[in-house]
Parts: sequence; structure tokens; C-alpha cells
Amino acid sequence: MPHCVIEISNQLSSSVTPTQLLRCVFDAHVKSGLFETDHIKVRCTGYDHHIAGTGSDRFIHATSHIMAGRTGDQKQQLSNMIVQGLIDMGITSAAMSAQVVDLDPTYVTFTD
Repeated sequence: MPHCVIEISNQLSSSVTPTQLLRCVFDAHVKSGLFETDHIKVRCTGYDHHIAGTGSDRFIHATSHIMAGRTGDQKQQLSNMIVQGLIDMGITSAAMSAQVVDLDPTYVTFTD
């Protein structure tokens, strides 16, 4: 744990690669000190079709799904670290956001 999903508008494909995004968000989770490195899972998906109000159609949004037990301050710090990492990559003219959410207690996992 955590499972982090990065969503990106494909209009940004000339500005950043999925590998760069994955590394940036993975590193933020490591630096947070909240998780064991071997347990961090990050994936990225791009969108060709979306509507974002009347603003920019360029966006990156990261959602980290974590087990309950972290404080609000810890979640806020992780969100800030993710967004700051994206900013530090030099991406411009894009909406960048992150959120950290607790998994529902009914979450089940299986590893063979």
C-alpha cells in the first residue's frame, strides 16, 4: 500500500513521459516516510477525451489510495509533495492536483 493512480491529459505527452510521472510520484511517496518502498504501487493512464470546464484541457491528477490510520496532516503533506514534485518537473500550462484517500474497510487484496 499505497496504490496511486495518475491521470493525465494526453495533450501533455510532448511535455512529460509516463515514466517521468511515475518516478516523480513514486519518489514523493518514498520521501514522505509513510510507506515501505516495496509496498508503493503507482500507475498512469492518459485521456484523449475529457471536458474540463472552460479552462485548460491539460491536467495531471494523482489519487493515492491508502489504508486508514494516517492523520489529515500526513495526507496533506503527501498531496503537497506530489504536486510540488510535478511543479519541479517544469510542466507549464497545466492543472496539477493530488488527493490522498482512505480505502474502504471492505478492501480486499490477494497476492499469489
